[in-house]
Amino acid sequence: MRFASENIPPTEFSVIEYAPYPSQPYLPLPSHRKRVAVTASSAGALINFCHGLILDMVNRGHRVFAFAPELSNSDLRILSHIGAEAYSLPTQLALWDKYRRMRELSNLFGDLAPDVLLVESARNGMVTVAAAKIAKIPHVVTVVPSFGPAFMEGAAGASAWSHRQAMKTVFRTVFSWSDAVVFHSAHDMKFADDTKLLPPSKSAVAVGGWGEDLHRHVQRSLPPLDRGVLFLMAAPLDQLQGILEYCEAAKTMRLKARRARFFLASTPGEAIAPVGTAILKQYREFVQYIGPIDDAGSLISKCHVLVAPSWGNGAPRSLFQALALGRPVITTDTRSCRDFVQQGLNGYKVPVRDPEALVRAMIQILQRPDLMPLMAEDSRRLALRFYDMNAVNALVLETLSL
Repeated sequence: MRFASENIPPTEFSVIEYAPYPSQPYLPLPSHRKRVAVTASSAGALINFCHGLILDMVNRGHRVFAFAPELSNSDLRILSHIGAEAYSLPTQLALWDKYRRMRELSNLFGDLAPDVLLVESARNGMVTVAAAKIAKIPHVVTVVPSFGPAFMEGAAGASAWSHRQAMKTVFRTVFSWSDAVVFHSAHDMKFADDTKLLPPSKSAVAVGGWGEDLHRHVQRSLPPLDRGVLFLMAAPLDQLQGILEYCEAAKTMRLKARRARFFLASTPGEAIAPVGTAILKQYREFVQYIGPIDDAGSLISKCHVLVAPSWGNGAPRSLFQALALGRPVITTDTRSCRDFVQQGLNGYKVPVRDPEALVRAMIQILQRPDLMPLMAEDSRRLALRFYDMNAVNALVLETLSL
């Protein structure tokens, strides 16, 4: 079990004109080219998360086939532009759809004869891994961005327990049918090992998520404090992301500290327990809702602090961007999020579903605004050490034998 930072030392990038996901000269070329299939649980996951990795595969001479449900014409153009052959799949709605998807995928895999398969999400990868087994793909690697709602620290109750038991069977099957597993959190990898979800002899590696393009997202200066300290939450409008906890904390803070301002933006992603705009209107005196945005990077650069009170269902991409841009962070002490904060250095970790703890963390930042530049520097250093997309991609490519 290895970590990305152990293999490739962090490197600071100079500010140069933006070029999307440049090829990196230090990535060793493979001894021979391969046919690679990449499957994702959604079009957004394929485009937003796998884009840089697919481009590195293509730049190394491999032929890449990309699969995701309901790819739009824009998605198809993007994938074609970076050299991948895209296949749009229908959405799965019922058990029969899953069986049909498995048959369709196994036939496609049989026709395309990939040497390697990368499955973007183990939680949604049962059908894909089964299809790969039928098609006898030689090397299958499954990614675990998170274990999902059933295993998050904020889950409770009998329904959560029954869901967890069912998902244990799914993960054990997917892991046993995979040749290697890539975890986006070392804590998730340890959890899989401790709960015996991961077979003892299975090859596994932990990396810093999908990483962040530190060539594109360079550190930005903190904005002036003339408008007060600006807090931002950028995540899907999902209760599991801690939306309501953030709003409640902002409500309390606006009564205690008039110089603090709070913003909320909706980013693309899965919303398991959606929070409607009607609920957000109840907090409009305390939180300014910006609306949906495609990329939170520009908003994060205009604020002082990024807040991510997730219940533990994965880390929102805004956390990666906040570290890359050099912003203090407040997030929860969950398996998915705790590594984004070194307590008291670049931000604060708080318990799950605890608005009062969020308030205390915000007050600590307000009491010492002079420390924010140092916290910003520590965030950038953390991004360079663990979340450099080039280092992450290099280790994933090694796991894929590419």
